[in-house]
Amino acid sequence: MIKCNVKVCGIVNRAACVRQTSDGKSFVAFGLSVTVPATKGDAVTLNISVAADKADAASLTEGRRVAIDGVLRIKGAPEKRQYFNLSAETIELDPVAESGIGGEMEFRGTLCKDIVTPTDKKGNRFLRFSAYSTDKIGDEFYSVFVRFVRFSEAMEPFLVPKGKIETKGELRITSFNGNLDFSCKIAELSEYKKLPF
Repeated sequence: MIKCNVKVCGIVNRAACVRQTSDGKSFVAFGLSVTVPATKGDAVTLNISVAADKADAASLTEGRRVAIDGVLRIKGAPEKRQYFNLSAETIELDPVAESGIGGEMEFRGTLCKDIVTPTDKKGNRFLRFSAYSTDKIGDEFYSVFVRFVRFSEAMEPFLVPKGKIETKGELRITSFNGNLDFSCKIAELSEYKKLPF
């Protein structure tokens, strides 16, 4: 599970239309293009599906800049891609802010094998590891990998390969040679224990 409380600034790439949920509630749906900066290579454009309970569909025309506060869910998809679904809480039309995504990530998933405490340029040790969250789509499972860093060398006993974690922290999305790179600066970290039914 990857859930992010974010502010997203981008351009409407699919005009808004009114849709209904299975229980008959109306909402506004539209597409959003967001440019993600590159650490190497060219910047990448994300396509985000947006749903808003309270929005003026007529004002959300293709090509219009918007800034949205809301909850972004990131899920794995075929061909090493991801689905981005944003539940909008507020929408600002024609913002001054540059295109991008910022906010806080909540992550629940499985640790990869490399869990290390390297030293930074000032001689301070820090914790660095990767983990993945897996989603089932149809009969297939797809994962999204996230790199984590915490500026403390503390190593909790549950930080072992294949261990389950739950974490919160600062979200960062960049691209590297055309591929998306998800990272998180940890604020909270704990072992994830699935509750029995």
